[in-house]
Amino acid sequence: MAGGLAIVLSGGGAKGAFQVGVLHELVVNRGVRIDIAAGVSTGSIQALGVAQDDVPALLQQWLDIRGNSTIYKERPLGIVGGILGQTAIYDASPLQKLLKKFADQAKLKASGRKLLLGVVNLGTGTYRTINETVPGIHNWVYASCAMPVFFDPLKTRDSNGTEEQWVDGGVRDVTPLGSALELNPRGVIVVRASPPPRPGKVRTFPNMIKIGLRAVDILQSEVSANDIAGAALINDMISAREAQMRALQAEGISGAQAARILRPLDMQIANYRFAPIRIIAPDEEVSDTLEFNPAKIRAAIDAGRRAVEREWDALEPLLT
Repeated sequence: MAGGLAIVLSGGGAKGAFQVGVLHELVVNRGVRIDIAAGVSTGSIQALGVAQDDVPALLQQWLDIRGNSTIYKERPLGIVGGILGQTAIYDASPLQKLLKKFADQAKLKASGRKLLLGVVNLGTGTYRTINETVPGIHNWVYASCAMPVFFDPLKTRDSNGTEEQWVDGGVRDVTPLGSALELNPRGVIVVRASPPPRPGKVRTFPNMIKIGLRAVDILQSEVSANDIAGAALINDMISAREAQMRALQAEGISGAQAARILRPLDMQIANYRFAPIRIIAPDEEVSDTLEFNPAKIRAAIDAGRRAVEREWDALEPLLT
């Protein structure tokens, strides 16, 4: 939907509750229409809620979480199970059931919005974007959430009957800004689930699972920072174009003549599908990636609402 407003939602597990607060404040409380929703991992769940035009139901899904067991179950053998053939430490069947209940292909079709989910083929290492027309969308949302080692991959078969395994799109692209820009939106709001990397309080981690999850947190945060590093360049390029137009107008040059002068710059902006970008991120981490604590979820949702209030002046120009 060229010219629409896009939102890009990063990975981060339970930290995605912050994104829910942002979306509820934007869409429900302030009436912002979002036409393109791109997400990976936990962000794919939020993107589905936007694309179905059902953010209130998305919020309720998160508020109904009663603890980790709502999302996944401990497997008796844990890490040892990997030696015996298990493909993941945790059983994510509760999450799969929730996604199957929440996903609504009819709502998705009726909304007229674009959905872009990122998944990775574990065998080939390639990134694939799943859109709103793909059947069984709940399975692909799960695949985008399937953190390797921790959750089982989604298994499918290709046209030749060869088994394929699909995992978290965040393995390759934690913040799928490029996918959204391909649809030529008028503006993009990027919502990170985690704060930008910064020095913090020294912490220690008691076991292999906690160490592994912390490593995932660090990796995702760093990859997300790299994914959106070009946002400032894009915004600067657009600002330079606007400044150049003002300078030409000040010299009495406008209309067709100004368009000819700016054409080389405009062609580059069009080639790279640049659009103004605004980034919303939490000030601090409220929870760990797989820590689905109800009180922390509510705190993160509230933080998301406050973040919209804080950034509203910067966001408003994208909304018209």
